[in-house]
Amino acid sequence: MPHPVEPLQIRPLPPDLRKSTSLGAEVILPESMTLFDPKSLSDAEKQVLHKAFFDNGVLVIRNQIGIEPQVLYDIADLLDPDHLPYHSGGQKQVTDLKNILSQNNCSRIPRAPQVTVIGSGHVKDYEGIEELNLKHLAQSSFHEHPLSEQEVASGLTRPYRWHMDAALYENLPGIVTSLHAIEVPKVPAQKLQFPDGQTMDVAAGATLFFSGARNFEVLSPEEQEFALNTTVHYAPRAYEMIRNCKASSDGLTIENVGRETPISDLPAFSPEKVHSFPMVWKNPVNGEPHLQIAGCCVYSLTTIDPSTGNQTVITDLAEVRRICHGLQKKVYKPENVYAHAWQKGDLVMFHNRGVMHSISGQLAQYEERRLLWQCNMASSTPPEGYRK
Repeated sequence: MPHPVEPLQIRPLPPDLRKSTSLGAEVILPESMTLFDPKSLSDAEKQVLHKAFFDNGVLVIRNQIGIEPQVLYDIADLLDPDHLPYHSGGQKQVTDLKNILSQNNCSRIPRAPQVTVIGSGHVKDYEGIEELNLKHLAQSSFHEHPLSEQEVASGLTRPYRWHMDAALYENLPGIVTSLHAIEVPKVPAQKLQFPDGQTMDVAAGATLFFSGARNFEVLSPEEQEFALNTTVHYAPRAYEMIRNCKASSDGLTIENVGRETPISDLPAFSPEKVHSFPMVWKNPVNGEPHLQIAGCCVYSLTTIDPSTGNQTVITDLAEVRRICHGLQKKVYKPENVYAHAWQKGDLVMFHNRGVMHSISGQLAQYEERRLLWQCNMASSTPPEGYRK
């Protein structure tokens, strides 16, 4: 008798990688499938993958060299069926030098115009793109107090900027971000530096993640109550406003007030298109609360006293940043950070509305290229607040 075909399976990452992160599982494809094809999964397998995605936050599929960029669209179709037909960053790649999102010099694939090519190094005649000089952004260009040359030489690194993939203007943040590694440089590992002096071994160029659910979990009851009753208002044209600002050493917030681009100098905007979101979002599958704050882009807060219904609006930017940073820095510890060590062919899907992520590492000094695809399709529905 022929043996039964093994279906899709989900295996949590080893404990030394998951630690206390609540993140990370490997997807073992059905025995009959070598390259991931979401459309070919059975209904039962789609349900397993859907649940695993929202429960684990980050899913990894190995050895996927050869997939078509269209597969990243298919992933969005599976995990966010009502997504819009364009990238959350806009239908075209951001190229305005006044916007910090243009600094990595990335570009879209012509045959899959919502898939972005990112990485490090010089690329010619790739996927219909004549030439690219990709830049891997590092803490040295964005932190107020970057690592010294001696610290970098010793192998230390930091997160560049913790964020969700979110325009914070007009286009709603997508539910799923997919990343696919085409080329991965073989360079020495580095050590992630934490503000308290601790370090954590990471692969050079690792993508870092922490869970918004874990972040909420480590808050005090008083902090949780505050977060549940607070709305975050983001800066108009946030990425243009902070283009001259510098981040804190943990990459969670802007260190000082004073370098923000004045509102009068920003590109034209419609106030009703500037995003405001609850501070705590509800996981649509398991119902968990996730603290989700794009800390570098916050502008003001509105908080409600549940006992009286009275609203307090906090507009002092330094205070707004201090409050948000105080909540998020509690989770930024080695045991709560998953650092994905990229291998050629990796396909990673992460819950963009449930985790925060950041690039890390210094790669500019190495000649080897790094080449990845990225896709985050704009959603048609806003995130749901945990407390309505």
